Amino acid sequence: MKVKRIFAPDMRQAMRRVRDEIGADAVIISNHRVAGGVEVVAAKEEDYEMAQAELKRSQKKTRPAPSPVSSQDDALAAELRRAKMRIAEARRKAEQPQPEVSQVVNRQIDTEEDEDLRFILQSLKTRQEEQARKEHDHEPFIPDDLWSDQPKHQPREEADDLVKTMQQEIHQLRKLMEKQLHQPSYQSSLPVTPQSSYASYSPIQQRLNDLGLSSGLIRQLTASLESELSEEAAWKNVLSRFADSLPVVGEEYIARGGMIAFVGATGVGKTTTIGKLAARYVLQYGSSSLALVTTDCYRIAAHEQLKTFGRILDVPVRVVDENHNLDEVLLSLRGKRLVLIDTAGMNAGDPEGIQQKQMLASVSVRLKKLLVLSCSSQRQLIEKAWSNYQELDLSACVLTKLDESGSLGDALTLAIEKRLPVAYITDGQKIPDDLIVAQRQDLVSRAVVAAQTSGASDSNYDDTNPIFRAG
Repeated sequence: MKVKRIFAPDMRQAMRRVRDEIGADAVIISNHRVAGGVEVVAAKEEDYEMAQAELKRSQKKTRPAPSPVSSQDDALAAELRRAKMRIAEARRKAEQPQPEVSQVVNRQIDTEEDEDLRFILQSLKTRQEEQARKEHDHEPFIPDDLWSDQPKHQPREEADDLVKTMQQEIHQLRKLMEKQLHQPSYQSSLPVTPQSSYASYSPIQQRLNDLGLSSGLIRQLTASLESELSEEAAWKNVLSRFADSLPVVGEEYIARGGMIAFVGATGVGKTTTIGKLAARYVLQYGSSSLALVTTDCYRIAAHEQLKTFGRILDVPVRVVDENHNLDEVLLSLRGKRLVLIDTAGMNAGDPEGIQQKQMLASVSVRLKKLLVLSCSSQRQLIEKAWSNYQELDLSACVLTKLDESGSLGDALTLAIEKRLPVAYITDGQKIPDDLIVAQRQDLVSRAVVAAQTSGASDSNYDDTNPIFRAG
């Protein structure tokens, strides 16, 4: 017999593998819990029946053949004893007090799993009914050792009554099994998956979902939470994990100097961010060591805003065009301590976008690249921006338009999952005031307050706790 031993984290996955690997006619030989999940032993029904028949034939060869009367008597007595034991066990379980449905928090059976279990039960019921019909076709014999005070050969009517009694008890056993299948106590006794250990933290997961975090990040943050923690203690624990997982630069990025290119989609605030950083730098270090560069020659008057910043701050502004390539412009500005480069926002698949990426990648000077992401953009746009520019070896990112966004979760999820440090955040149009060096606790606080302000879950947040305040 071809027996398949299948290991899986839970019964649902085990049954799916049995059905996929063996087929719908599979017979479950045994199942029990093991470290890390469940073990199911299964085989095809035809193989199982052939193996059973072969076993019976081999047993007949190795032992004396019993008389027909005694063999059938023994089988009937054994079946009766087994039926009585199963009925007693089923009744004992049914009489035990059942927990309230609301208390069963680790329920592991969903609609698909119910169908799998019903499939097993129906298969067992069908085989039992066929076996009962086969036994009913033969003339019954009464075991000699059931009642010592009865004569050896009972009348035909008493034998029929005994068979009917057995059939009624077996039918009652089946009904009890079907009833137990749909009881919470039966479902909660099934193997528990790792995910079920988070069932008591569903309010915590809902709060994180309200922040706009991805499901994968939520599972990561709620993994291995201590079960004895209260909801508020668990919430603070999760927020602390959230803050620890955020990659940030943590210091004034432009203070290091160098040549920094700002890349990103159109309209995310690259030019305005450069203006804020340039104004901040001039206030601290003066204008003599700063220069601005723009590669955006595709839009009409695209470089005029940057030139306006240059005139106000008294810093030179260079334009990259068909007469002056980027490498030549940057080499001419090697004497400047800080060079901020504004780029055109384009689709990376467009010819102009491909040309611009090649230009940024081919310069002979050391160039740092910051990805500018708008927090008001949808998750798909944020992920697309990362996909378009990741090949440029991005150094960090800038999160803009926090004042226009109802959620920071999408941008923070990307920063964590892609390990892209956050250098700055911007939350307004004022230059240079509305630009802040990114800090972990501040980002988490802003994410919580943004979710609260948008009305995601008004009752879940506590304004009196410092960790929930923005800034």
